[in-house]
Amino acid sequence: MPTKPPGIGRPLFETIHALAAGLWLGSLVMSAATAGILFGAMRSLDPSFGVFEAYTGPQSDLGAGFIQNKVFLAGDVIQFIGATGVLASTIALLAFCGLPLRRVSTAIRLFSLGAAMILVSYHLFVLVPRMQGNAEAYWRAAEAGEMDAAQTAHDEFRADHPTARNEMVATTLAVAMMLGAGAWSAASGGVAERRVPKSLPSGLEQPKLAGTNRGASA
Repeated sequence: MPTKPPGIGRPLFETIHALAAGLWLGSLVMSAATAGILFGAMRSLDPSFGVFEAYTGPQSDLGAGFIQNKVFLAGDVIQFIGATGVLASTIALLAFCGLPLRRVSTAIRLFSLGAAMILVSYHLFVLVPRMQGNAEAYWRAAEAGEMDAAQTAHDEFRADHPTARNEMVATTLAVAMMLGAGAWSAASGGVAERRVPKSLPSGLEQPKLAGTNRGASA
C-alpha cells in the first residue's frame, strides 16, 4: 500500500531545532576563539589606553578584557536566542509531532538539552551578573587610578574564571551532542513508515499453486 506522505510539522520543527542549536554552538565556539586571539594580540602589542592612563599596571589584559566583555555579552544574547529556539522546537516535536521517546537519539537529545539548559541558566543568571559586577568595579577603579581597589576587584573576577571556562566547555559539548542527536533523529525519522513489506499476503497466491499441483499429479 502507498504510505501516507509525512506532514510539514516534523521537518519544520527539526529544521528550527538544527538552526537554533547551530546558532547556540557557533556563539560558544566563536566567543572562545575570539578571546584567545584578542588576549594574545593585546599582549604582543602591549598597548596603553588613554581612559586608563591613571592605571600604573600593564594595560594589555585590561584593554583586552574590556573589549572581550562586549563580545561575551553579544554571545550571551545569541545563546539565549538559540536556547529558546531549541527548547521551543523540542517541546513542539514531543507534543505535536510524535517524536518517539524510546529511540536512543531522542534520549540523547533530551539528556543533552537538559544539561545545556541547566548550564546556560547558571551562566546567564548567576555567573555573568557576578563577573560583570566585578569587571565593572575593576575598570572604574583602574580609570580612577585606585590600584588597591582595582586589584581586589580583579582578583574577585579571576576567582570565577576557572568556573566560567569549565561551564563554557561543558555547555559546548552538551550543545554539540544535542545537535548531533537531533540530526540523527531527523535523518531516521521516517524510515519505519517507508519500509516495504517483506512478503505479500499468501492468500492471493494459494489458488494458483493449488491448480499447479493438481496438474502435476494428473
